[in-house]
Amino acid sequence: MARSSAIMIRNGLLIDGRGGPPVDDAGLLVSGETIAWVGPMARAPAVEPQTTVIDAAGKTILPGLIEAHLHLSYRDVRDLPDLDLKCPPEETTIRAVAHARLCLESGYTAAVSAGALHRVDVAMRDAIRAGIIDGPRLIAAGRDICATAGMLDWNGSWLKLGMEGLGIFADGIDACRKAARMVIKEGADIVKVYVTGEGMLFECTAEEVTYSEEEIRAICEEAHRRGKRVSAHARGAEGCKMSVRAGVDILDHGTLVDDEAIDLIAQRNVFVVPALNYQIAVLERGPEFGFAQEFLDRTMYRQELEAAYINMRKLVHAGVRVLPGGDYGFAWCPHGEYARDLQTFVEHIGLTPMQTLVAATKWGSELMRMDDRIGTLERGKLADLLLVDGNPLEDIRILQDKTRLALVMQGGQAKAGTLGLHHRL
Repeated sequence: MARSSAIMIRNGLLIDGRGGPPVDDAGLLVSGETIAWVGPMARAPAVEPQTTVIDAAGKTILPGLIEAHLHLSYRDVRDLPDLDLKCPPEETTIRAVAHARLCLESGYTAAVSAGALHRVDVAMRDAIRAGIIDGPRLIAAGRDICATAGMLDWNGSWLKLGMEGLGIFADGIDACRKAARMVIKEGADIVKVYVTGEGMLFECTAEEVTYSEEEIRAICEEAHRRGKRVSAHARGAEGCKMSVRAGVDILDHGTLVDDEAIDLIAQRNVFVVPALNYQIAVLERGPEFGFAQEFLDRTMYRQELEAAYINMRKLVHAGVRVLPGGDYGFAWCPHGEYARDLQTFVEHIGLTPMQTLVAATKWGSELMRMDDRIGTLERGKLADLLLVDGNPLEDIRILQDKTRLALVMQGGQAKAGTLGLHHRL
């Protein structure tokens, strides 16, 4: 696609991602990959005659959204074999490429992988950066690290199957160090470790802790020595506290934290990504996929969600960066519905739409260590932005409607949107 010399978006409502009041009758000038100017149209610079001008009247200009917990390599998972036995790398990769494109078309110009089969997310990250495929700017986690009898260890031992595609089993401090080194060798940006189970896996529940603090610390030491972050799947309070004390940087879930855990998370400045839509969707859509009410009751998801809404509110009030990210890649929680989390943050956690958008842009860029380049609309940053019909501060749900996405721009290039500029620029 040929790129215009410059693009001026004018006369829109501006939300820059920093949390300040929106700016009426604002504009933004894109030059090459970056933002050359942004602000009220009354202060707009003169533009060259060949500049492409986009009228944003009735629309909102905001940073590209950032999804903080997705699995691009998961393809409509319905049962455990869909996560390992039925996932050859070839089909997995093809579907992951399609999911990456869908992510971009949904307004998400960057994303954090929460684990992938066959290190597919590492390969995709590199292909996206090289311009080979379209997709969000990606931070990759590669394969997960899990203990024997941990959350991923669901295949019977007599089958001798292991878990080579999805994860690495590691027990003991030395094995955990080696597993972290292997994930790093395979190119991951984040090392992910499973510390607790979760409600749908009755043999390894949300409160059960499957690693020792010393084992988690060994993984953190190896990752941090190489400049990588560590994310921990941890739901129960004890698993969260152990993870934070051991040095993890990101808590995936953290739904059942207690007040001691909240204080510790805030003190250590740990990111929390609750990934609530997975559980919400199981309860809403479970019967469609054969989940009987008795099964749904046994998961304790309803009780966990009620606790999570309260706990996420407490975490935010304690100054913790809580980010939207819904664990996408499951049949009941499919790719393309990422913006449902924004509605959850407003309706259930109690954040304002502006606070939610800051969490989905600025805070996401900080988690990705890309806040000097993306996450807010400022001069000199990469032109990753959305142009949306309507005002998400009045109704955050409009971001779930792809027909309202007039323009999705990444690095100054139109990638999607109803204006069709990705075909014309």
